[in-house]
Amino acid sequence: MTRPTGHRRDVSATALTLTAQAVALELRVIELRRELADVADRMTAVAEALHDLLPQQDAREQP
Repeated sequence: MTRPTGHRRDVSATALTLTAQAVALELRVIELRRELADVADRMTAVAEALHDLLPQQDAREQP
């Protein structure tokens, strides 16, 4: 009868470990999404700055 009890403990320990890993992964996903949003914001800022550096075309230069 000790074998089923030991098996239950193993299953419980495995479930606990997997739950902890899932929580850690979820937190990492949240962190990565925030970092991606920051990168997107920086890319937008750089694109706007580059656009501002381009010489403005006046009406005569437009086709």
